[in-house]
Amino acid sequence: MTNEQHNKYLAYTFFGHAGFQMLMLLFMAAIFSIVFFIPEEPGKPEPPREFFAIMIAFVSVFYLIFTLPSVVAGYALLKRKSWARLASIIAGVVSAMNVPVGTAACVYSLWFFLGDNWKEIYQEKADQFREDRRQIPYGAESQQAAYEAEQRQKEAFNMHEPPDWR
Repeated sequence: MTNEQHNKYLAYTFFGHAGFQMLMLLFMAAIFSIVFFIPEEPGKPEPPREFFAIMIAFVSVFYLIFTLPSVVAGYALLKRKSWARLASIIAGVVSAMNVPVGTAACVYSLWFFLGDNWKEIYQEKADQFREDRRQIPYGAESQQAAYEAEQRQKEAFNMHEPPDWR
């Protein structure tokens, strides 16, 4: 398997983790809603509806906070952003406690990005970006040089071949 395929599958793993988290959020919201709307027997006190509303909001925010890094990392990996490595390591560590999908995403991302595999895809872009930043001169004639460096940077980060969907 090539490193580009590992990069793509890692993005899908993060999206899978985010989807699993959203499924769990919907499940928890459904459970709270069922308890919230259960008709009570006459003479029994009603459940504290405000408490359940606060709990649904708290659980929703909690799940969204732990899901957002996976979505950001998956997007960065698919688009091959220069900050994808950092986002993936952070998302992997955050998702580690969510067994089994989050743990798999954590192990896969740490294996890929703490080894030498990622360099084939991302190191050239990072080096080209640093080189372009060093070559920008200062002064009146620097406008054209800065524009050319920016164009080279944009070309370095764009995919030139369509993905193979077979």
